[in-house]
Amino acid sequence: MTYFTADIHYGHDREFIYKQRGFSNIEDHDALTKYVFSNLQKEDTLYILGDVSCGKNSLDNALEFLSFLKCKTIIVKGNHDEQLFQNRKKLAFNIHFIDSVYLDIKINGQPITLCHYPMISWNKSHWNSFLLYGHVHNKPIPITGKMLDVAPTKEHFKPYSIDEIMTIMESKPNNWDYIDKRTQ
Repeated sequence: MTYFTADIHYGHDREFIYKQRGFSNIEDHDALTKYVFSNLQKEDTLYILGDVSCGKNSLDNALEFLSFLKCKTIIVKGNHDEQLFQNRKKLAFNIHFIDSVYLDIKINGQPITLCHYPMISWNKSHWNSFLLYGHVHNKPIPITGKMLDVAPTKEHFKPYSIDEIMTIMESKPNNWDYIDKRTQ
């Protein structure tokens, strides 16, 4: 199965991270994070859309988190990942780094843009391609469409599976720039 998440902020001891996710401290946040992500299997693929960790001991925290992942993991660069990307050789072969905040993929024929940041327009957005993003920690953004902030929340702490994303996107409105191919 393929999964997506963003803004894990493992070990980032700031209230705006763990309190809005329903925890009273970073230790409880990180314990559940470890538990949830350790359930991913070797045959799974996990996309992390930036910000594995941040703050004091950011590199050590990121290395600790990534070291217990068994699945293939692809990290799209976030604004707090510079140290991690510079030290990528310290990690196992299952961890892959994208030296960009942006990546286009296709799953079961569905074009999906992965970006650390929300965007107003992305590759094939006019054909209702999906945008998965992070960075804003689920704060509202001024547009709607086939887009989803995949950062953990109190209500949805685990990574999103591709099946969940497909179901969620069915109920979302068309992208603002959608062009109906039937009318061309």
